[in-house]
Amino acid sequence: MHLTLETKRKIIRITTIVGAIVTVVCFVYVSQSSFFQPGNGFEKLLRQLGILAPIVFVIVQISQIIYPVIPMGFTNVIGVLIFGFWFGVGLNVLGIILGSAINFYLGGRFGSSIIKAFISDEQYDKYISYLNKGKAFHRVLIIGFIAPVFPDDIFCMIAGMSNIPFKHFMRYVILFRPISMFVYTFMTSHVVQFINHHLL
Repeated sequence: MHLTLETKRKIIRITTIVGAIVTVVCFVYVSQSSFFQPGNGFEKLLRQLGILAPIVFVIVQISQIIYPVIPMGFTNVIGVLIFGFWFGVGLNVLGIILGSAINFYLGGRFGSSIIKAFISDEQYDKYISYLNKGKAFHRVLIIGFIAPVFPDDIFCMIAGMSNIPFKHFMRYVILFRPISMFVYTFMTSHVVQFINHHLL
């Protein structure tokens, strides 16, 4: 069955709303549940999974880059709470790098047909106009990676449609995307801990 562009957009909007609700519920649950505290049930479960635990988590992170159902990078925080700060950040960064590379490929392979499923025609025309600005697109890409002023996952797809070499794109991803992810994860994980210790 062939889905129209508008139908694809509706499906994405609905799943995003559901994802936002799930995020709020999970945020509250993780904040007050002892199950996710160090040494308790979830950590024991991960130990039973062994090496599969971080692999599964990275796969989830990659899926979040390609199709961000759960907004605000909540899985970044989950990774830190589960695996510890530095190992969790490392897994988050690995997922972001691999997911960005896949988005770059998807943008180059499918072009507007996949990008327009996530954004409106007006947004698409606005973002795609940056492709015609030469080095300015590189600067916009870097700014989008450092500060979440643009939908950086979508920009990865748009970059795939540009003439930017893949190695240059990956250099930007590796150098700049972890910065905003690190800051967001650090701040949000401390908010969760503050709520857990002082408000719940």
